[in-house]
Amino acid sequence: MKNVIKKTGWIVVSFLPIALYFAIQLGCATAIMLVMAMREMLNTPETMGVDALTVTVMEKYMENIVPILIVSQVAAALVFGLWYYFAWGRKKRPEGTEKPRAHQILLIVLLGVAAQFAISGVLSLVEMVVPNALQEYEELMEMAGITETTALSLISTVILAPLSEELACRGVIYRLAGKISAKFWVANTVQALAFGILHGNLIQGAYAFVLGLVLGLVYRQFRNIWLCMLLHAAMNGSSVLVGPVYSLLPESTPQSGVAAAFAVMLVLGTALGVLCLKGIIKKPASETI
Repeated sequence: MKNVIKKTGWIVVSFLPIALYFAIQLGCATAIMLVMAMREMLNTPETMGVDALTVTVMEKYMENIVPILIVSQVAAALVFGLWYYFAWGRKKRPEGTEKPRAHQILLIVLLGVAAQFAISGVLSLVEMVVPNALQEYEELMEMAGITETTALSLISTVILAPLSEELACRGVIYRLAGKISAKFWVANTVQALAFGILHGNLIQGAYAFVLGLVLGLVYRQFRNIWLCMLLHAAMNGSSVLVGPVYSLLPESTPQSGVAAAFAVMLVLGTALGVLCLKGIIKKPASETI
């Protein structure tokens, strides 16, 4: 009974960093909105009503949502970076830990690209079969400013998201989850589930969970958080390639042909991803953390 209580306690502790991540996001957004409200009150000659002030601040918030997201990502990277560094980052890697070779680093980048195209194939097929299934997901992406490719959106998705999220999930949560059980699959499942929750919606959460499992494998193989960031960045960054590839389809292509193209993209992306993963993970997986 005592052991069950202890394991349950560590499960709870393992998910607390996600609550902290959300708290950082909320805290940064709230602080910035308060600054916006104060500036509006100071710059408006006449007294502005609460309702008008709220509408104005919300409009400015939505106009600047990507810069605000960047602020929260930098804050999260600092918090979890310091946590990871002082708790585990200064320790030497375990004896026998493999050092990545040049071809494995290349395969990690290709794995990220393959994962992006496989996920895009799945989402495109789902949207064709059930058009309304992705409506909420697409609205969230548009609201977050992710659908538009700008310098700031690229900094957010390709640099800061991998930095902050990897430090939180593979850097901190993976280690905390190792207290639940010494078995690797337990810690890997917990950190991948936390990674899915971190994305805040069911669609992203589902594929983030799968990607989280793969990132956990890469981290265990090399004990190198930077390689996880590289894989994460490659996956996010290659999203800019999806549109141009799909645009190669002629406009006259029938729906069945478009569906077939999406299916091929899914199959090829998955196959390439599996081959890359086999090339990256050279030695048999250890059963323990």
